[in-house]
Amino acid sequence: MDRQVMRVLQSRLFWAVNLPVDVKRKLVNLQSYLRTAQANVKWVEQHNLHLTVKFLGDVADSRISEVVRNVNEAAAGTGVFTLTLSGLGFFPGSRRPRIIWVGVQDELHKFRLLHKRVEECMAVLGWASDSQSFAPHLTLGRLRTPRDGQVLVSKADKLCGDLGIIGDITVSGIDLMKSELTRKGPVYQVLASVQLNT
Repeated sequence: MDRQVMRVLQSRLFWAVNLPVDVKRKLVNLQSYLRTAQANVKWVEQHNLHLTVKFLGDVADSRISEVVRNVNEAAAGTGVFTLTLSGLGFFPGSRRPRIIWVGVQDELHKFRLLHKRVEECMAVLGWASDSQSFAPHLTLGRLRTPRDGQVLVSKADKLCGDLGIIGDITVSGIDLMKSELTRKGPVYQVLASVQLNT
C-alpha cells in the first residue's frame, strides 16, 4: 500500500522546449525516410518531439510549485532566442550507435545560458548538476539493438549532404513536462510554463 501511495505522490518530470507543429511535421518526414533503412529503432512519436533542458526524474508532487517558482526566477531576463535544427548524428558515435539525433545551431550561447541557470537553481533545491555534459540535440529515435546500426548510419550519411535546415524555433519559454510511462510508450503532459522575459 505504501508503495502505491508513493507512486501517486510523485511524478517523473523534465524541463523542455516544445516545438511548433510545422517543425514536428518536418522531423516526422525525416523519420519516414530513415525508416526505409529498416533498422530496429524506437522512433520518438510526433507529439513527443522536444528539446530537453533538464531531466529531473521522480519529483514529489508537493515540490512542483517550488520547482516552478525557482526556475521562473532563474530564467527571468534570459530573453527570447532562436534555434535552428540541422544535421544528423549518433550517440555515442557512428560505430555503435544507440541514439540518432538532429543537431541544434544558431543562438546556442543563449540556450546554454538558459540551461546553466536552470541547472544552478535546481542544484540549490538538491538536484545533481550535469552542466558539463550538456550537448544540445533533439532525439529522433533509439536503436533497440546496435546490430542494424550501420545500415541506419549509411542512410543518414546519404541524406546529410542534402538535408539543409530542418526548421527554426523561436524559444520564448520552457515547459515543465510530466512523463507517464505506458506500454505504448511515454505520454507527456505540460504541467507549467515559464516565459523568458526580455
